[in-house]
Amino acid sequence: MMQMRRRQKQSLSPILAFLFSISIIIILWATAAAFSRGISSRSIFTKSSLRSNRPSLLCGLSLVPPGRRRTTGFNSFNSLYKKRPTRRILSSKTSMSLSSSPHTNDNFISYLNTNNAARYAIDNDSKVHLIIGNEAGDADSIISALTLSYIQQQKYLKSAKKDTEGKKIVLPIVSVPRADISLRRDVMLLLDLAGIINLDDLLYIDNDLVTRHLLPPTSTTSSKATLTLVDHNRIRSSLSHLSSMVTEIVDHHEDEKIHEQVDSDRRSISFENGRATVASTCTLVTERLFQNQNDTTIDASLGLLLLGVILLDSVNMVPEAGKGTQRDEAAIQLLLQHTDWTTYCDKLKTNPPSLVDETTMKRIFPNLEDGGCIPDRTALFEILSSAKNDPQFWSELSVNDCLRIDYKKFMVPDEESPVSSIGLSSVLLDMDSILAKDNFIDDLTSYMASSEVELFGIMALNFQDGKPNRELLLTGTDRKVVDSFADYLLNHPDAAFLDISERKECVVDSVSSEVPHIRVFKQGNGKGSRKQVAPILLGYATAVSKL
Repeated sequence: MMQMRRRQKQSLSPILAFLFSISIIIILWATAAAFSRGISSRSIFTKSSLRSNRPSLLCGLSLVPPGRRRTTGFNSFNSLYKKRPTRRILSSKTSMSLSSSPHTNDNFISYLNTNNAARYAIDNDSKVHLIIGNEAGDADSIISALTLSYIQQQKYLKSAKKDTEGKKIVLPIVSVPRADISLRRDVMLLLDLAGIINLDDLLYIDNDLVTRHLLPPTSTTSSKATLTLVDHNRIRSSLSHLSSMVTEIVDHHEDEKIHEQVDSDRRSISFENGRATVASTCTLVTERLFQNQNDTTIDASLGLLLLGVILLDSVNMVPEAGKGTQRDEAAIQLLLQHTDWTTYCDKLKTNPPSLVDETTMKRIFPNLEDGGCIPDRTALFEILSSAKNDPQFWSELSVNDCLRIDYKKFMVPDEESPVSSIGLSSVLLDMDSILAKDNFIDDLTSYMASSEVELFGIMALNFQDGKPNRELLLTGTDRKVVDSFADYLLNHPDAAFLDISERKECVVDSVSSEVPHIRVFKQGNGKGSRKQVAPILLGYATAVSKL
């Protein structure tokens, strides 16, 4: 017995020694790491200021301290906004009776429980009509889809043809993934002001019901749905196989003359003589809304959403911005005068918005204590605009988040063109601050590759003394292609109105073939937004032969 115990101890000795050695190594590694972090925290140099092997874009001596990298995009709304957890009231289970579904309710907010309505439609093989905005998913795209869907559903329900159209279910789709809605701070704030707090009840482009049933990934998967495009007139490239589903277009961009199957009376594109005739698709929705209202008041949540977006897109009708038209102002006045603001203000007393404080609400409704309940349009615009354009928010975003917040991909129809597609991201930050972000070149290269475009542009916008300041970056892996488009912008008469001049001091500190060719420009015309720049680039892409 003693010999057996002695042999057991001898067999355990190497194992114990090995475990002891591993423990010592782990302790030494942890100590070294902690010491390293301590040294790093006391260093006078930031990571971004240290020389690394990563390529960077240098613009002379214009050095901008980089902001903290934020990867989730919406951690707070700065001191103006109070962060509260999103409340959820409705369960994910739905009744299998459409007549009792909130989707058929006259109440706008109840109607927006479209997740449940979609589940009902799929389970019961119902006729479905979808309304979706463009892939950038800005406020105009999202809100015009939500509001036009409600208007169209109410029209069907009240129609004399209830045996046919009355049974059709109209569903809006938020044209961005669920995780990305929080990056759109103006949309988040506007939805909150309107009392729409159950964001999970909305349908998003990446919702399983959408990707598997309503907008299937391949044309071989059947879908009985029809589709309205709002705030764009060409279905996004990832859904091009569903092009035949498009039966209506409501938009204010240059007509790309796609979807010829759409009847002319259902092809409402407000763009003439090279410019949009309205600043916002929500103006078109408002016009349609009041065609059927007969001077009655509309729900305040509906009115507030439409009003807020039109004010944003028209820059509150400031002439210097060159955005708003008479149709936009007429829509603003209709909403101010024919919305049930009194009922809305009564609800505020017991159920105030969760993202703004009392002081902010008093700015929007300055006469509330005196019994008046009409919003101050300038205050509403300024609060929404501040949420959207806050430089601190943008400076703290990662490069990837900056580029994906407001991105559009444009397909070039000419097969002989040197590029088949062009991607443009609008970023509400000055160009130097964008270029100073951590790992800018690497992240730009990665995003451009994932977008699968040959030419990629960043349209930078910031405001100086209230006036728009625009800059443009063009990049691509083919130097000749980038230089050709750059020369066109600089020298061709068709692009002269943009007043482009190159920032020649901006150079990449690497000659690696893996680094894309980049050129940076100032844009003298502050009114030249993506609505004007995209057609210019597309026009040249279809005109130039292969290089």
